[in-house]
Amino acid sequence: MNNILKADLNALKVLDVLLDECSVSQAAKRLHVTQPSVSYTLQKLRDLFDDPLFVRNPRGLTPTSRAESLRPAIKQLLSDAQQLIAPPLFVPEEAEFTLSVSANDYLQIALLVPLVQRIRTLAPKVKVALFDLDSKAAAERVRDGDLDLMLSFPQALPADFSSEELFTDPYIAAARQGHPLADQQASAESFLGYDHVIVSPTGFAFEGGLFRDLHHSPLLDKVAVTLPNFAVLPSLLSGSDLIAMIPRRLLSVMSGPLSEVKIAATMPSITVAAAWHPRLDHDLAHRWVRKLLRAEALLA
Repeated sequence: MNNILKADLNALKVLDVLLDECSVSQAAKRLHVTQPSVSYTLQKLRDLFDDPLFVRNPRGLTPTSRAESLRPAIKQLLSDAQQLIAPPLFVPEEAEFTLSVSANDYLQIALLVPLVQRIRTLAPKVKVALFDLDSKAAAERVRDGDLDLMLSFPQALPADFSSEELFTDPYIAAARQGHPLADQQASAESFLGYDHVIVSPTGFAFEGGLFRDLHHSPLLDKVAVTLPNFAVLPSLLSGSDLIAMIPRRLLSVMSGPLSEVKIAATMPSITVAAAWHPRLDHDLAHRWVRKLLRAEALLA
């Protein structure tokens, strides 16, 4: 039995062209090689198949019955090989997969809602599953292959993940429309004359990144309410004179009419990044999603 390792894909291509041309010279011309090269390959093919494959006639070559029987199989094999090495294509309209992303409610509201809407428009067969996991749990799921993307702050992302910074968002002060300080330049004194509400996503009251930024600020003494997320913030502000510290991107997308309170002070900011397992670096669907995510991040 002939060893398959003796088979040469290039030699099979020569056989395919010889079967089409029935001429060594014409085959050499099509293959852009010399006639001796084709003749040498033909001899190797004869040894491989233990058959003459072609016999001479006055006008060129006549395939043997063995060669004719090989014709469809060789064409199929070469076609399959070409498809195997051809660059894969990603067609959003035809794509069917489930995208899983973890992000806190701020990023779900400000970034993932428009991303999902964009995906639904371009790739209607794609399903999206959103989660709000802490960084450790999200990282474990990414490693296990159960999560495609995690959005968080750069310092919370594992060093061995692929990642990309998306944007930096400054905090602003927001209040209900009609608030005495709404849409005007407020002095530090008048700003500190009102109680404040901020979101503490750690799950513990009066903790979190913003509190650390405010550690030596007189504003910290004015924080009267903390919330675990932004969901109830518009309702809370609409019925009070509380002022909230929120990332700027939220102001235009949160439900409920809110206005910015402008103050002459440097506000802290947050940087947002996306992370994924390196095994997905070259995945076409994942690269397409990351491109859309990058575009949405730049819009605001």
